[in-house]
Amino acid sequence: MSSRPDRIAAAGVLAVVTGAVAPAVAQQSSADWASQNIDLGNSRYAPLDQIDTGNVDRLTMRWSFETGPADNIAQATPLVVDGVMYLHSRSTLFALNAATGEELWTATLDEGPEAAGPVRGPTFADGRIYAYRGADLYAMDADTGRPVESFGNRGVLRVVTEALHRKYPDTFPPNLDPVSIGYRITTPPAYHDGTLYVAAALSEGHIPGGLVIATDADTGEIRWVFNTVPQGPQDDGWEIARDTWGTGARAGGGIWTQPAIDPDLGLLYVNAGNPSPDYDGSARVGTNLFSNSTIALDLETGALRWYYQAVHHDLWDWDHVTGPVLFDVTADDGTLIKGIAAAGKNCLFYMWNRETGAPLHAMVETVVPTETDVPGEQVWPTQPIPHTASGVPMTPLCATFIELSDPELASRSSQLYTPYWVSKAVIVPHGGSSFGSPAFSPRTGLVYVTGKNGAIALVVNPVGDTLEPGPDSRGHTDSFSDLDRISEDYPPSVTVSAYDPVTGEQAWQQVLPARSSIGASGNMVTAGNLVFQGVEDGGFYALDAETGAELFRFDAPRPIRASPLTYQVNGTQYVTVVATNTVVTLALP
Repeated sequence: MSSRPDRIAAAGVLAVVTGAVAPAVAQQSSADWASQNIDLGNSRYAPLDQIDTGNVDRLTMRWSFETGPADNIAQATPLVVDGVMYLHSRSTLFALNAATGEELWTATLDEGPEAAGPVRGPTFADGRIYAYRGADLYAMDADTGRPVESFGNRGVLRVVTEALHRKYPDTFPPNLDPVSIGYRITTPPAYHDGTLYVAAALSEGHIPGGLVIATDADTGEIRWVFNTVPQGPQDDGWEIARDTWGTGARAGGGIWTQPAIDPDLGLLYVNAGNPSPDYDGSARVGTNLFSNSTIALDLETGALRWYYQAVHHDLWDWDHVTGPVLFDVTADDGTLIKGIAAAGKNCLFYMWNRETGAPLHAMVETVVPTETDVPGEQVWPTQPIPHTASGVPMTPLCATFIELSDPELASRSSQLYTPYWVSKAVIVPHGGSSFGSPAFSPRTGLVYVTGKNGAIALVVNPVGDTLEPGPDSRGHTDSFSDLDRISEDYPPSVTVSAYDPVTGEQAWQQVLPARSSIGASGNMVTAGNLVFQGVEDGGFYALDAETGAELFRFDAPRPIRASPLTYQVNGTQYVTVVATNTVVTLALP
């Protein structure tokens, strides 16, 4: 590697090009991982079988690459295209030789305000890498790291600022800093046919709705904007959603994960997160559409085509964020089922016909607890529970009731959808499925989804004009102090569950160790009939895709919170996962 790298700076983007070179790639014996979830349907299925159930236990580390302490890549899924690996933190985009881990070049991301929050990797399209920082989108040449001058302002697009001003010109000025009002980009855009589909989060920022922004991939020109929480008549879906919010702010609904696309149907799909404020629904009386929903939009216009709300009037911060993943399966009568699946922190797994939004199997509106002493709270009396083809509730992907042996804790453990109280601490499940997309294997016909078994105990306390979990200035105490007690009594764990979309039955579930009940990375499935999953103690597992049996464990040097990938360069299949700030790559000896 060169000790005197060339530096190219433009519009706040600094590229550092080293002397390393990318491998000469033999295309016939190579395979890319060119999108965060590998394809438009977010299948996370790689048609590679050099590594299979018979030899996976021979995997060894081939190379690793460590970023600096300031470059947090803990949740990033790298891309690999033509033998080059790309990934980025909130400040740096890296290009590495995918066969050796050598650094090829870096580009600095420093235009506009930075924002805390996860970065989950870039997007590749037509020789460009699209990265993001705060609420801005960057376009760089994939070969050199130099800014694409035609995109935005010399390579940088203030995409959320421009989208808000376009959508609401009287409310949001053209010089708005969207980070200051809670907006972030936390997932790479989806790309199709010259258009980038950018998703904006996050609900905890009390944002006026999550945004889907269609932009021209060459110029950055905005084509259309959809708001997951309609604010007025100018927003598609307003007539449906307007009476579902009471008198409070119409806030939340951030989009945390990458959209999925079906070009044949002309539809784009997103999952919207929780309404805001998280735990206090007293000012947002109603179901709060389209928060906690899977939403289908017209690919060309952004018009609402269908929606399905998985959690009505969310009071538990149960973001409906995992996926969406698209799949095609054949029913017993030979009918082709074009499906879509998603999950969330409530441990339930949902499947629909992706053309119509009709559930593949019954989703029964089921009576849930409503009693609470939170002032003004009107708990929604029913919630949709997914059922199997045989008409019984689907097996959850994680625990929906926490069995505790401590008598005092057990007395407070409550069933799914039990609301919080001001006067007492209620223990409810809190883990579920989070930011990692499920995977679908056309070989097995199964969908694989990762979750967490965990619990949280909260007292919702008056703080200012709202209700928030946690101690306040008047000395109220919450039960976050119970978390250690709960974890000792009921240690959190990761679950990997396989579901048969045709029947709705859970084919198998594997339980792996965890460090906390918060967050779970996604998995990956391959043509070698393997499911790969990382966990927070550094364990990286390979499971049999047919049975769930554990076939392999590798101990990474740091916790794993990222979803894995696999690719092939010059005949060798590699498996990569990020462990905090270290890229770990395995291959057969």
